[in-house]
Formats: sequence, C-alpha cells, structure tokens
Amino acid sequence: MAAVVAALAIASVIAVLFYHFLFRKNRDSAHRIKTHHYAVPEMTGDGWETASLDSENMDANLVCELFNRINDHAYQNIHSVLLVRDGKLVAEEYFPGLDSNGKYRVFTRDTLHTQQSVTKSVNSLLIGVAIDEHLIRSVDEKISTFFPEFAGENKDKVCLSHFLSMTSGLAWDQETYPYSDPRNDGYRINHSNDPVGFLLGKPVVEMPGVKFVYSNGIAIVLGEIIHKVSGLRPDKFAAVHLFAPLGITAYDWKGTFADGTIHTGGGLYLRPRDMAKIGWLIANEGRWQEKQIVSEGWIRSSIKQQAPDRPYGYEWWLCPFKVRNQTIMSCRADGFGGQQIFVFPSLHLVAVFTGWSPGREEQFVDILRQYILPATNPSPSSEKTPHSEGNKPL
Repeated sequence: MAAVVAALAIASVIAVLFYHFLFRKNRDSAHRIKTHHYAVPEMTGDGWETASLDSENMDANLVCELFNRINDHAYQNIHSVLLVRDGKLVAEEYFPGLDSNGKYRVFTRDTLHTQQSVTKSVNSLLIGVAIDEHLIRSVDEKISTFFPEFAGENKDKVCLSHFLSMTSGLAWDQETYPYSDPRNDGYRINHSNDPVGFLLGKPVVEMPGVKFVYSNGIAIVLGEIIHKVSGLRPDKFAAVHLFAPLGITAYDWKGTFADGTIHTGGGLYLRPRDMAKIGWLIANEGRWQEKQIVSEGWIRSSIKQQAPDRPYGYEWWLCPFKVRNQTIMSCRADGFGGQQIFVFPSLHLVAVFTGWSPGREEQFVDILRQYILPATNPSPSSEKTPHSEGNKPL
C-alpha cells in the first residue's frame, strides 16, 4: 500500500509539473503572439511618403508598447492607429473588432470607416474653400442671406460664424435624451423629411455668439449652404475641391435625407490613411504636396477658439495636453464611437484613430498622454505655436 501511495504522489507531482509547463508555454506563446513587431508603412501610391518612427525622432519601443496594449484589450475595440510626423506616415496598424452594427470584422487600410462627427470638421474645410473661391463673402455673412425664410426675432443677427462655432442661439437639445429617444433633436432631424427647415424653424433663445450648444442640425445646414452657393451638393463639392486635390479616391456619404440633403453632420465614410490627409492639411496650414488647397488664414481661424464658453473653433475642438511640463496645443476632429483626428501643429504630428467604443472615447486622450506624446521627441522642423488661454491641459 505504501508503494502505491508513493507512486500516486509521484504521479500527482509529475501531473502538476506538466500542467505548469503547459500553462507557462501557452502563456509565453500568447505573449509572443501579442508582441508587436513594427514595420514602416507601405508606399501605396496614394500620395503618402512613409518613414520609420526612429527616423522622425519618435520612440518606436513606446509606440510598439501601445500596440501591445491594444492587442491585450487594455484599450477596447480600436480598429486603427496611424501616425504622421513631418508629413510622413510613420505608423499604420489595424486591429479586428466589432463594427458599429456589432459584427466582428477585420479592418484594413482599404476599409471605408464611419466618420460620425469627424464629418463636421471636414465640412468646415468645405466652407473655407467656398470662402477662398469667393462663393461666400465671409463668416460675417448672415444666415438669412442664404435662407430668406430664416426670419423672426433676432434671427437677422445670426451669422455664418455663429453656425460654425455652434453659438447660433437657436433652441436645440441633443444632450438631455439618448439619440434613440424621439425627444432628442438629433433623432428628430435625422428622421425629418425637411432637415434644413426643421433647424431653421427653431426659435432664437440666446443672443448669438454667447453660448455654445452642440448641434447636428447646424452642421447639416452648413452643408446646404455649400449647395446654395455652389450649385453642388456638399458630397460633390468635396469630391472636386477637397478630395481630388488630396488624392482621396474612395469615400462614401450615407444617411442622405429624403429631399436629397447630404448628412454633413455625420454621414461621411473615409479610409484611415485619408483621414490622416485631412489632419496633415490642418497641420501644414492648408497645403498638401506644396499645393495650397485651403487658405492658411482659414486653417488658423478654424483651430482658434471661437466659442466664448467652450474650447471650440470652427467645427474643430481644441485640446491642450501637458507633456514634459509644457502645454502642447492640439485640435481634434471628434466622432462618436472613437473616430478621431488629433493634430499637434507645434510637433508636426497627426494621430488618427478609428474604432467603435461608445462612451470610451476618452481612451484616445489617454493613449496620447501615456504613449504617443511621450514617444514624440522635438522635431528639427517643429515651431512653437501659442496655446489658447483658459483651456485646461489634459
């Protein structure tokens, strides 16, 4: 009996050791699978020059650590991360995950990705082009110039600048109720047969230029202003005046209304590499490959604080970061669910993200603060730019 007990004990020890051996082997194997191996982005003929992170004075190890954390799901359901430094694409990674319909899919550089409210920032560029082309006189143009039916108490005081800065003073509420609730003005305009009329029919409840109120309706009407002054729907205007000069050949606009109005509040779909072009256009003051596509003056106005009570320019958010005891200013195209274009003009840096993680959009701020900005060393070509006063660094 003693011999049997001893044999069983030895067998148990062997089994335990074998289990731990297999567990450690599988764990190490999983770790190896998740360890990111950096590669310079491919040259695809789409206009992007590519380079290594190291050559552009960025810490490749820290950026790779970020990609490991995404693979480990420390950051949730991110579909892509792209980095541009000094006009060169230096990082481009894609990750599988759930799309906006809850379906698992593999995302690639050719995936047309929902932009959500990044569409608004693109729409701002279209307004800038229309002003550059003298189709619109200035941001001081009254809204009633484009829509004579926009009449009533104080409506004659509402200008294009107020629409661009979301300070129109019009009654609007898409914050109190969920987007799925018919009481939400965002829901109501999305289900309207006359979205422009729906917005323009709202009463003025604040003096224009005083209070920021985020409004999909305003963004949609800004797109219709493009249509009014150019004769082209904003999707066609963008194709000719913005996308073609940038070499953007694949895109889509969804959510078009029954009356033909284009959803310039959130209907655009782009590839991430083309989102990066939008970002670099801002960082490079309206130029792409030495061609001025949007005026430098418009870019500067767009990313300057225009709303008195919110860090918001002309359909671009303003986001200061605290890095190495310095405040670094950025502007941000911010789309629901994780569509992001961050531009750091003083660092000559653009960071692009796509994903679908509603309610976790601020994970991208954490990524920038913990990984991308610490990985970004001063560039020889970088110039310091002043940051807006009154904005708290992130």
